[in-house]
Amino acid sequence: MITLPSYQAYKELFHSQYNDLCNYAYSFLKDDAAAEDVVQETFIRLWEKHQGLIGIPNIKAYLFRAVRNNSISVLRKQNTEEAGNKGFEWVADYADDPEHREIENARPHYEQLLREAIANLPPQCREVFTCCRLEGMTHQQTAVKLGLSAKTVENYMGRALKLLRKYLQKYGLPALLLLWKILMP
Repeated sequence: MITLPSYQAYKELFHSQYNDLCNYAYSFLKDDAAAEDVVQETFIRLWEKHQGLIGIPNIKAYLFRAVRNNSISVLRKQNTEEAGNKGFEWVADYADDPEHREIENARPHYEQLLREAIANLPPQCREVFTCCRLEGMTHQQTAVKLGLSAKTVENYMGRALKLLRKYLQKYGLPALLLLWKILMP
């Protein structure tokens, strides 16, 4: 049950400090409604958890510290939400971009041309390219797997890239496609 003296002290404290605390919160938040919300939340928490503090002599300092901390928490939350929304907006904007859609629509065509280009490589070049680019193996790992020297693997990779570049240029495609992680299933 609420005791009358503590409720009366709380009510007096609320009315005497409310405006000053709202102004203080506003100095952080630059938003009247958010400042009032912070101050009201601070008073609610004070009532719920710290009724014994209401009558202490330095309660004003406690309230200003609590409002400051709660304002900073609100700012952090806003910054986190804004950062998340900006990332999402960027993705949404990117997905709606006509150029992006055009690239996505052409992707199967590019993938098919890359498959054809790889299939047209000489067998040893194709095997080395497959190990290094499609399976993500290093030149040394590929050399061990295929029983070749690392220098031979390097030479085959150079030859494979040169042939692939030449094949793609016939179709007017940039050699940049070779830098894509090859998109074969």
